[in-house]
Amino acid sequence: MHGEETETEESEGSSKPLSIFILSPLNEDTYLQGEQIRFAADVGDEGLNGQQVVWTSNLNGEIGNTRDFTYSELSPGMHTIKATLKDDKGHDASHSLIVIVDKFTWAAYYRKHFDLNPRIGNEPMDSKDVDRILRTTKNFDRKNLSGLDLSGKTFAGVSFVDAFMVHTNFSNARFKDVNLRNATIEHANMSHCEFKDVEFTGVAFNNVDLQGVDFSRMYLREFAFNNANLSDCNFLQTDLSYAEMTNAVLKGANLEQAVLIQAKLANSDLSNVNIRGTKLLDTDLRNANLSGASIKNVTLVDCDVRGVNLNTATLTDVNMNNANLTGARLSKLNFNKVVLYGSNFSDCDLTGSDLSNLNLVDSNFSNAILKSADLSGANLKRVNFKNADLDGAILSGADLEDAIYVDMARNLDTVVGF
Repeated sequence: MHGEETETEESEGSSKPLSIFILSPLNEDTYLQGEQIRFAADVGDEGLNGQQVVWTSNLNGEIGNTRDFTYSELSPGMHTIKATLKDDKGHDASHSLIVIVDKFTWAAYYRKHFDLNPRIGNEPMDSKDVDRILRTTKNFDRKNLSGLDLSGKTFAGVSFVDAFMVHTNFSNARFKDVNLRNATIEHANMSHCEFKDVEFTGVAFNNVDLQGVDFSRMYLREFAFNNANLSDCNFLQTDLSYAEMTNAVLKGANLEQAVLIQAKLANSDLSNVNIRGTKLLDTDLRNANLSGASIKNVTLVDCDVRGVNLNTATLTDVNMNNANLTGARLSKLNFNKVVLYGSNFSDCDLTGSDLSNLNLVDSNFSNAILKSADLSGANLKRVNFKNADLDGAILSGADLEDAIYVDMARNLDTVVGF
């Protein structure tokens, strides 16, 4: 490879010759096709002073005309990048170096940014070779299947150990007696796949489309489903303890009798899910969307439910005593079959909710919105109402013994039964 080259020329009327030095990229830096590359040059302490910088590639021609810019359209190959400083008298100075741009493939990308098995080639297999292996050895260990359309295929008795399958389309495929140990499947489409007797050890389902998959009664402890699409999946009696499901989409999923001990579901979409008899302990549900969910016979003790959205959810025989619900959206809910004493409702929106006849001793409603909420007959001993909005709230028959900061609540003149 050629190294760096610098050419300078003295400008008339100036005590200093023109000079330019490329700060970025460095000589023989390697990039992937389409990657953003920063081009920056030093032209001396006096700056440009009306002079012009022109950047060229021997393969792509002129690519820029400022001191500092980014560019992502270099073609694959070895580029001689030249930065030239010109003045209005025709003098110039230049600095050149080598930049290498490799063809983009998913394997090349993962090899650069992650830890990819060195035995996996940069180019994906041909679909004809896939069909041949399915008819013969059924061995795809350490093969590159990235980006292929393998939808609807049947994989029986197949081994995919350490296979590279990112962005592969497996939708509606059948996996029976399959070994997926340590396979890389990020961003793959596995929607509506059928899994039977599949070895998943070491597999991460992050960013994978798994919509409609039946995971019932599987052992998926500590599995990673971050940012995955799990809409309409069946997790009946599935062990998801310690699973990573942050930002996952589980719309309409069935979590009946699933085990979610210390599972991480922060910012996940659990709208319209079925959570019945589910075991939740120290589960992270911060800012999760549970709107429209059916929640029955569930204990949320020690769960982190700050900022959770339970609007229009159905709650039956739910234990939320001492729960921290700070910032939760709880409007128009019926809490009649929910245990809530000692809970923290600060900054919650409880507009139009039914909290009548509940034991809410020692609860905190500071800064909560309780517009038109029904608290009639509730036990509100030692409850904190500081800055709560009680506009149109119903407090008929409520026990407010030793309640604090009631006088600091807002819209007290509209409260019914106060």
